[in-house]
Amino acid sequence: MEGLMEYLPAWAGYLVFALIGYRCWRYLFFWLREDSDVRRFFHTLGAVLLFTPAPVAAGSSFFAPAFVVFPFTLLGSGLASAMYSVTWLLGGLCTGLVILGVRQFLAWMKEKTENDR
Repeated sequence: MEGLMEYLPAWAGYLVFALIGYRCWRYLFFWLREDSDVRRFFHTLGAVLLFTPAPVAAGSSFFAPAFVVFPFTLLGSGLASAMYSVTWLLGGLCTGLVILGVRQFLAWMKEKTENDR
């Protein structure tokens, strides 16, 4: 965790540019309907890709974006060594899908109560 605090200015800069990148990512799917589940899934996928950190090496206390860690570890050490970063990406994706599911459920419940009136 000290790796995050030591490089706090760099992480703050990354957060600003990741937010800009996420906004651009959202505009990529303008052709899908606003209330489309597929569009929401792609937005979640973009958020996971941009905002999921992973240790730079297995067991390290220094973090980097997981979409950067995976290819460089894959090229440098091979697939077996890079799989730890995939688990971070999958964990982020599972968390995003749970949040997306809860959000969809709440929207469905709201719609159902409005239709019952």
